[in-house]
Amino acid sequence: MELQLSAENVGQSGEAFAAANAIHKLLTKYNLSLDEITSEDNDEKDGLYISPKMQAHDEYGNWRDILMGKLTERNYCRNLGILEQPSIMMVIGKKENVEIVIQLYNRLSEIFLLKAKNGLIDKYEEEEENMTLEQQNDYMESFLLGCVDGLMEHLDSVEKNIEEKFLAIRWKSKINSWGEKHANRERIKVEIDIKEENAYTSGIVEGRNTRLYQEIR
Repeated sequence: MELQLSAENVGQSGEAFAAANAIHKLLTKYNLSLDEITSEDNDEKDGLYISPKMQAHDEYGNWRDILMGKLTERNYCRNLGILEQPSIMMVIGKKENVEIVIQLYNRLSEIFLLKAKNGLIDKYEEEEENMTLEQQNDYMESFLLGCVDGLMEHLDSVEKNIEEKFLAIRWKSKINSWGEKHANRERIKVEIDIKEENAYTSGIVEGRNTRLYQEIR
């Protein structure tokens, strides 16, 4: 798909902030060019697509859920859940939007995990190998939450233009209409618990400075 190729090319250079923001701009341009937002009641005609199920949590907490929520909110999609399965998440939106958001999510998740593991190794040596598994998990969780917040801090600082605000309103309304018919798919609000402040601060710095593609070879 041309949109996917464009997104990959954008991600090959620049910081995560610049690449994620440029991908958002590509999606904005793409969605405006299609002009397919309608008021149809039939799910098969309203242009909505639901992704396969993904794990929302791992041994380091709910940082994946938070990252996906931030990315979907910014890119005309929504992070869905299943009330009976809180550890599962899905993405709803226009299929092309969903595919790009998941691609971006997968790449950022991989990079942030590598950064957190590297940070833990340094911390473990600093503590002269005196860290329990629980302390290690707390470090990883806090670091990863910091990575997410560091990246989003930059993205949220960028003023949205009229077209972005327009599309956000339209897609939000469309997904809200769908949600009224499927109330059990709404995502429960995620609670954030920072257990290791120093790890969180280090994660914020890494989130601001991470390069999307160049650091994974």
